Amino acid sequence: MRSRSVGWVAVLVAVALGAAACAGGDAEPGEDALTVDVFGPFRGTEAELLAESLKPFEGITGIDIRYTGTGAFVPDLEAQVRAANPPDIALIPQPGLVRELVDSGDIVPLGPQASAAVEANYTDQTRALGEVDGVAVGVPFQVSVKSLVWYRPEIFNQLGLMIPTTLDELETLLQQIEDAGLTPWCLGIEAQAATGWVATDWTEEMVLRLEGPDVYDAWVRGEVGFADPAVADAFAAFRRLALVPGRPAGGISGVLRTSHQMSPLGLFEDPPDCILHRQASFVINSMPPGLEFGPDGDIDFFAFPRSSGDAQTPLLVGSVLAVAFDDRPEVAEAMTHLATPASTQPWAEAGGHLRPHETVDIDRLTPVDRAATELLRNADVIRADASDAMPPEIGTTL
Repeated sequence: MRSRSVGWVAVLVAVALGAAACAGGDAEPGEDALTVDVFGPFRGTEAELLAESLKPFEGITGIDIRYTGTGAFVPDLEAQVRAANPPDIALIPQPGLVRELVDSGDIVPLGPQASAAVEANYTDQTRALGEVDGVAVGVPFQVSVKSLVWYRPEIFNQLGLMIPTTLDELETLLQQIEDAGLTPWCLGIEAQAATGWVATDWTEEMVLRLEGPDVYDAWVRGEVGFADPAVADAFAAFRRLALVPGRPAGGISGVLRTSHQMSPLGLFEDPPDCILHRQASFVINSMPPGLEFGPDGDIDFFAFPRSSGDAQTPLLVGSVLAVAFDDRPEVAEAMTHLATPASTQPWAEAGGHLRPHETVDIDRLTPVDRAATELLRNADVIRADASDAMPPEIGTTL
């Protein structure tokens, strides 16, 4: 077994996942137990939920999973790889980094057991999130559905508004909101060092819808540049939909000053500061507690509309991929487990961990996660967030 040193990173949170002593003859790791080191971006409560979710696997197999989380995931992982001392498994939130690590030969492709588990538990669309050039190199571990527009059903009912399914219908809806003397969008892009990612998500939505998945994929690969008319048109479409005077709450200065965590709160003012908010499934955590979700509840969402000439509504997603840097049997066994819904059942039931498995029992999910999972299962086109899928030097700096 390779030795490990933790001196290479200023770890913000380190969680050692001790084995649970389970009844019924389950294995109990001792001093000579097999260990698998897992490195990821999850900290705090999320790290604790991950630990809780993996305890049954540890108890059954006797494999000790040792998780380390950091707030500077990409540079810390790159430092480990450069030092030839990577973790056994990394939970990577940037597909572009995964591709770089595949190209450099650092990542071990999925073995037969893990590949079979992915085949059994994922749709073709979600399975592709873990592939590079058609080769299965990672297990799609977590997703966030980004193509969501949040609204208050009560306000829609009061104004007689209808859910749009196309961009033309969305434009009509925005005009109806303005005609009622209200502001369409809650929108804030401030995120300290990461300011702007909300705007890049909007632009990615428009490239995917106006130009289609083939052009979107070429853009991610660098074959279509940022100055290309396809991308320029997407920027212009974003501006027309959300940034012209009267469309965003607080105007452009409000968009620049308002943090992405605070921006949805305008929905709940009386009268509301805005009627719509485009943001991923995780934004429910930035809304007031105790909200009832659904078409008859306090808050609901619909899928960001498709192009008016298209029959399919694509979904933009954020994704976390589990990848292996070692092919030891215990590492392969852990990767196989991560490809199953059981690997994160407690976390998913607590809410906030959306899993791409098609075999997930959605009745055990929170209402928000259930609705997002149903959208994911029914989507004809799914694409990873472009800024995450691009090489890190592009996706994290533009």
